[in-house]
Amino acid sequence: MPTIEEIVTFSKAHKSNIQKYFNGGHPYSTLPKLVQKIKKHERNALFLLSTETPTELCTFLKTPFFQLEEIINNPIYKQYEIKKKRGGNRQIYSPEKKLKAIQRRLNYFLQAYYLWIRPNEVFGFVVNPHYQGTFCNIVENAKPHTGKKHILNMDLKDFFPSISASRIKSVFASSYFNFSEQIATALALLTTYEGKLPIGAPTSPVISNFVCFQLDADLKNFCETTGLQFTRYADDLTFSSNLLISNETVLDIINLIKKNGFEINEKKLRLKSSNRKQTVTGLTVNERVNIDRKLLKKVRAMLHDLTTNGIDVAAKRHFNWSGETDAKQRSKFIHRLEGYIHFVGQVRGKNDAVYTKLKQPLDKFSATQQRAEQMW
Repeated sequence: MPTIEEIVTFSKAHKSNIQKYFNGGHPYSTLPKLVQKIKKHERNALFLLSTETPTELCTFLKTPFFQLEEIINNPIYKQYEIKKKRGGNRQIYSPEKKLKAIQRRLNYFLQAYYLWIRPNEVFGFVVNPHYQGTFCNIVENAKPHTGKKHILNMDLKDFFPSISASRIKSVFASSYFNFSEQIATALALLTTYEGKLPIGAPTSPVISNFVCFQLDADLKNFCETTGLQFTRYADDLTFSSNLLISNETVLDIINLIKKNGFEINEKKLRLKSSNRKQTVTGLTVNERVNIDRKLLKKVRAMLHDLTTNGIDVAAKRHFNWSGETDAKQRSKFIHRLEGYIHFVGQVRGKNDAVYTKLKQPLDKFSATQQRAEQMW
């Protein structure tokens, strides 16, 4: 794999042919031979990195200059709250239609570049990892820590909001992209709101991964020298070892995190030995990657209620509703149950006995419902 410096240098050196190809001016055969041989997401990354002027940025984003300037100077976001699982509210900032379209396009190419240079320890916010012959999800994130005697869990505090616009600009201007001051500033303003990374913008997840690039490298190097296993899934950091993880080691890790501009959420700091339940991104890992028993109990209870008392009673009980249920509420209950069971299959495998035992009664219920609807 080429280095980041080699990728960036190549994109600038061949930008004319790369941009003409992507903008419809040149056939595929006119691309440099090396570019023809690489994968689609790698070519997409080169197109992103070849952008050097405001005109090229407008062409890349398919947005006229005056419109892009207006969006940068007056970004519009819809703000609302959603409840957190463990109490409190999370502020969501949803960009207006045109800005969201720009962010989605930018995200597509940023994700392509990140996939090309992704550290092996990162499993969150990665799109299309199968292009690289791998998988990135909470199961893969948990696997390296299976059967370890000691597991340390950490959580980065206020992950997205703690990432400032100036920090994002610095990333775009850094050797990862080597964008000019003007382009780096424009991209930072297009992807931030009120000076920080907004929860709800399409670009926020992948940008957070780029911001964490140095943190990931520092933690990887530290863990290689101390015999620890390390993975990161978004703001969840996990370290494991068959040797005791000392308080000094924990403090060294915290200091590395602070050095990289983040704080840890002390309420979520956990160090568990193998004689207690060990979890990584919500999955138990004591002997194998597995579903938490509480979730399995909940799924079984929902299924029992559905097959014994019917969907109306089951939905009302699960959501704690009063009054009559309607089609939308019944559908929401079924979709949630399907999601839980699919998750069990994802973690334990589609041939697992627990998964098939959960799936069969739901399939039977769905088939009965479908026949009833056809009769009507």
